[in-house]
Amino acid sequence: MRPLTAAPGAVALAAGLLGMGALLTACADPGGLEISGPALSPSPGTEAVYVQGGGDAAGLPPLRRPAALTLSPGAALTELRWQSWGGPTAQAYGSVRGTWCRPACDPGRPYAAQVTLGGLVRSGDGEGAAAYYTRATVDPEGLPASLAHELRDLRLPVPPR
Repeated sequence: MRPLTAAPGAVALAAGLLGMGALLTACADPGGLEISGPALSPSPGTEAVYVQGGGDAAGLPPLRRPAALTLSPGAALTELRWQSWGGPTAQAYGSVRGTWCRPACDPGRPYAAQVTLGGLVRSGDGEGAAAYYTRATVDPEGLPASLAHELRDLRLPVPPR
């Protein structure tokens, strides 16, 4: 059986770490760390943030980070992957398809798109409080600006307050 030996690099690393530990502890106050004052209270939880699904959302449940969303009778989002949610704006990437661009584009073809939701409004008080996104902007890739402009600043439905 071969005896265990440490590689020179491992010995140097260990010595360096021990030296740092000595340096770090040498800077500490011998009496320890003194803490005074009241403890911070946890920040209150924010209400749930939703988007109302469907162009005519009456009776439909609110959605959190939906994988698909109907923006209007002529435009729908699918395959949404959310990068952010719950703040003043929400950002996602996915696909958009619809009839809003006819006859200049294929309404059945999905177009890769960046989606931004905004216009956060609060609804309700107390435990049942929630917030809803009220606006959507969609930036489809590969469409001329003259067609994409119809997907700017779209109104999203919000339940009655």
